[in-house]
This record gives sequence, structure tokens and C-alpha cells, in this order.
Amino acid sequence: MTSQTTVDTTGPGDKASALSDPAPAKGMRGHPWFTLITVAVGVMMVALDGTIVAIANPAIQKDLHASFADVQWITNGYFLALAVSLITAGKLGDRFGHRQTFLIGVTGFAAASGAIGLSSTIAMVVVFRVLQGLFGALLMPAALGLLRATFPAEKLNMAIGIWGMVIGASTAGGPILGGVLVEHVNWQSVFFINVPVGALALVLGLLILLDHRAENAPRSFDIPGIALLSGAMFCLVWALIKAPAWGWGDGKTWAFLAGSVLGFVLFSVWETKVKEPLIPLGLFRSVPLSAGVVLMVLMAIAFLGGLFFVTFYLQNVHGLSPISAGLHLLPLTGMMIVGSPLAGALITKAGPRIPLADGTWPAP
Repeated sequence: MTSQTTVDTTGPGDKASALSDPAPAKGMRGHPWFTLITVAVGVMMVALDGTIVAIANPAIQKDLHASFADVQWITNGYFLALAVSLITAGKLGDRFGHRQTFLIGVTGFAAASGAIGLSSTIAMVVVFRVLQGLFGALLMPAALGLLRATFPAEKLNMAIGIWGMVIGASTAGGPILGGVLVEHVNWQSVFFINVPVGALALVLGLLILLDHRAENAPRSFDIPGIALLSGAMFCLVWALIKAPAWGWGDGKTWAFLAGSVLGFVLFSVWETKVKEPLIPLGLFRSVPLSAGVVLMVLMAIAFLGGLFFVTFYLQNVHGLSPISAGLHLLPLTGMMIVGSPLAGALITKAGPRIPLADGTWPAP
């Protein structure tokens, strides 16, 4: 997403609907802090879903008579769809407006959640989890785009810090809430809970959000770039998912890894030639940006992968109840609430090097 955004305040039939500077907020509509509340509700749904589902996986496996490999696809399918479509979703927000993509993402995510709760087979659960990933990809960059366009520069870091705290609190509360729902209701309720949250975010979005879109957004889409990047990401994630079953030395694993490398190479070559690239590769000349991307990938692998397997370990090996398993995970997830604002303050004063180095240091 680009850094310059404008507000479309004209009607759909107005010939003067050219993009202009952001319009001042009128009451609740377009107000920065009400905008923050709105996008926080939507993102809370996605963040909560990440950890609350981990607690429900053993119950889903038992109820639907699924194998461990099948249950892995509840998580793998979601993140595969998210990884493949996230960048494209950001471009859609730049072109068509972050308000529209946010509302579509919230509605679709809630609808897919309800469909999972009604599913009677593991295949249906996985299919709708993939849809959750696609709609979540629309929602996340749109939320950040709305904050960036609404808040003045001097208050943007504070807004993003609060937004991060909401994500941390949702992530921390997910295992406990999931344990309560699974133990006292059923695993379906873990997904049904997203429906009222999504409905609330939708109503708030319709009442509060203004349409922000990039001033210099491309008028055309880099379709070959989207196809190459999506194919490369799919091959990479598929190889990582299937390698434990196939074996790292198996020809199929290496074929998908090679396909991923080839896709990334072709994507890089194409992006240097196209007039309106999907990703301006010049961004990665920045060492801090490139290092930050690598560290975020490693952090996500460690945190989300560990959360998945520790949940099964606590419930299936130690025989803990879902609630007890959620409480045992609270020190891990709860520190996100404490760490997010502290890291934000530290970055503002001392830069990102110290929190990055400390945050990625392995625990004893």
C-alpha cells in the first residue's frame, strides 16, 4: 500500500468523483478514534480465531473422526490462502477503497465462520477455513490502510500500538475462551462466536468508516505478477506442509521447492519490466525492511507452529482439559498484551534494533 491516501466523498454518479485530500470527520463518521474502534473489532475476530481454533482442534479431530494430518489442514489451509492472497488484497484496497475491502472481508470472514460451525465433515471445515483465509487477507491490510489514512502522522504510532494491543489481548484470550466454549458448549461455538463479532464490525463500518484509497493507485492490475507470486507462494507453502509426510529427500518435495524458486525468479524479472508492478522491488534495497520481513516470517513460524503442537501435547499427552490447556498457554499469549505497548514505546525512543534482537532471542 502506498503512503498517500485520499477520501472519496462524492456519490457514485458524481462526475467530479476525482480523489481529493481527506475530508474532515463529521461526528462519528470518519472520526479517527471511532475508526480505530471499528477496525479493532474486525481484527479482533481474526486474531481471536488464530488461537481459539488451536484449542478446538483435538475436539474437531475426535468429533469428525479425522486424522492428525487432516486436522493440520484446518490451520494449513487458512494460512496458505492468507499467504497467497495478502499482497493482492492490499492492492485491491488501494484501487477500490479500504472501506469496501474491509467490509467485504469482515462479512466474508463471519459468514465462513458460521459455515464451519455447520460443517459435518473435515473436508467442509478445511474448505471454509480456506475462505476464512481469503477474507482475512482482505480485512488485515484494509484495517491498516484505514488507520494510516485517518490518523495524523504524530498520532499514527499510538493508534497502531493500541491496534496491536487489541491483537495481543485477543490472541491471549483465545485459548481460555476456546477452552470454555469447547468444554461447556461444543467446538462449533468456537466458530459461531465470530458471527456476532463480524456483524458488529459490519454495522460500525457502515456507520463510521470513510472510503480511503491510494491517490496513485494503479488503474490496472499486474495479473501475470499476481499469478507468478501466488504460484511461487503456493509451491513453497505446499512443500513445507507435505515435506514431513513425503520426506525432505523425496523428489516431490524438491520439485515443489524448485517450482517455488523458479516462480520467485520469474516474478522478480517480470516486476522489473512491468509499468505498474505488484511489488516495487526497490523497496527491498532497504536492509531494515528486508531484515524485518525475514524476522517476522521466523517469528510467525515459531509462534503459530509451536502453539498448534503444544495444544495437542497438553490435551492428548498430559490429558488436560481444554480450559486447563488454555490457562497453561496464557503466559505465552498474555505477554503479547504487555509486550506490544512496551515495544512500541521502545521503538519510538531507541529504534527497532533492541526489541527485534531481544524478541528473537531464544528463551532458555
